[in-house]
Amino acid sequence: MTTQFNFNKLNNLYAEAIASDDKTLIFETEIGKGRFLFMMFLSDEDKDSKDKLFIYMRNINLIKPVKVYGNHSKGQFEVYIKDDLKEAMIKELQLNSSSGSFNFMEFLEQLNSRIPQIINRDNKITELRKNRDLISELKVVDEADKTVLKHEVKLSKNRKPQDKTLRKLYVYTDGTVEDITELIQLLKKFNMTVAWTTKDKKNNTSSVEELLGKLNN
Repeated sequence: MTTQFNFNKLNNLYAEAIASDDKTLIFETEIGKGRFLFMMFLSDEDKDSKDKLFIYMRNINLIKPVKVYGNHSKGQFEVYIKDDLKEAMIKELQLNSSSGSFNFMEFLEQLNSRIPQIINRDNKITELRKNRDLISELKVVDEADKTVLKHEVKLSKNRKPQDKTLRKLYVYTDGTVEDITELIQLLKKFNMTVAWTTKDKKNNTSSVEELLGKLNN
């Protein structure tokens, strides 16, 4: 049996994420003992994940993608929750079997009502970094195995910097939000991107501050 539900409270965060340079929606909310992390990746480059809502259930350590339908700009975030996800969400709540009847639709309404309507930018980046291992697994960043920043790269005129590559600056560096935002703006202005390498190859690495200083000069 499939349950249809509209997570319409995502509307504000969705609009905020679309306007951001990381093109990411991420937040965690609690219902009783359940801890639910919501993620969406909204760049045009996120073809495989653009209309998917990823729900990570922290207690049971399980992540489930759900296709989202409808006109999101009009507050339509329709999902069809199949039995396997329904069972996982109930399991995440760690309910006492003797605690009476459980109404799944009421739980979804409660979950929807807990969606924040605004997220401080610093808090959002903290959430991204806290869940960087999960994000790597989802392949929503370019070359997810490469997480060490190397240097800037000039692109040819027929190429543009990809959000999936620049997004990594927020996730895998410890630069401030302000510095990263400025760096991304400069990279786009000069039609540049950044190169990354793996943790075992740390020669000639760089930091957000170093790259920012170089581009500002």
